[in-house]
Amino acid sequence: MERDSENSSHSTPVVTRPVAADWLGLRRAADHRARHNAAPVIERISSWLRDGLTANQAAVIIDLGAGTGSNQAWLAPRLTAPQQWILVDHDASLLDVSTATDTEQVKSTIRMVGTVNQLPDLIASEAPTLVTCAALLDLLSPSEAALIAETVASTQAAALLSLTVTGEVSLTPEDPVDHQIAAAFDAHQRREDLLGPDAAETVAGLLRDHGANVEVVQTDWVLDASQPEFVERYLTDRADAAVEQNPHLADAAQQWVQRRLVQLEQGQLTVRVGHQDVVCIPEARAAESTG
Repeated sequence: MERDSENSSHSTPVVTRPVAADWLGLRRAADHRARHNAAPVIERISSWLRDGLTANQAAVIIDLGAGTGSNQAWLAPRLTAPQQWILVDHDASLLDVSTATDTEQVKSTIRMVGTVNQLPDLIASEAPTLVTCAALLDLLSPSEAALIAETVASTQAAALLSLTVTGEVSLTPEDPVDHQIAAAFDAHQRREDLLGPDAAETVAGLLRDHGANVEVVQTDWVLDASQPEFVERYLTDRADAAVEQNPHLADAAQQWVQRRLVQLEQGQLTVRVGHQDVVCIPEARAAESTG
């Protein structure tokens, strides 16, 4: 069952930068490959959800910054428990192009225009709840990250906060301009007090401060010439962001992209982009589910 909601509450969205639907489509395959490293924790989360269910009950999965539904598409078939999804995004146009997830475990999906500020109001069910997101934490402010951590810990929800960039980017072969591009890009991500590449460490620390049991899983992208369109878009977007932050890099960044695209076309380029998943499973149910 699919339902939509236009309830955007009283709060002003903090994440207001538009994210292009075509970019989300291009990155989906790389995201899903990277997330295989987190597969072992998915069964533990599933066990925790199942352990907390009563008859005819579905677990509540709240997907923050849901975008076009990539997180649901990957995660829902892997959660071996009946599920009710709430997809939350500030951009109605992205929710409009999200598609239903074809798995019998998903009993309903609600699409809601809103922000992370609505999270405390959404955890109102007695059913076990999983708060999840993908590629969102680095776009948040410290206050939004604090709200997520406090809400997850205080409600004894589980959390799977996935695919947060760490700032660790390795391009092979190396290039003399790599460091300049990286420094400007990371500064761009931290502008206007956004968490940027500090996000995963920050949120993990906030959850631990609240007494939560936290683990961090490495979920890096590994890119090469087998995904030429995506890698080209990644390189050009990275250079554009660096130049936006430091306009003096314009010529060097343009030449850097040209060199990298030649290497890509010749099959010589590989790119590793650091990402981390922050995982939190409340101790009581985690202990019960493991006997």
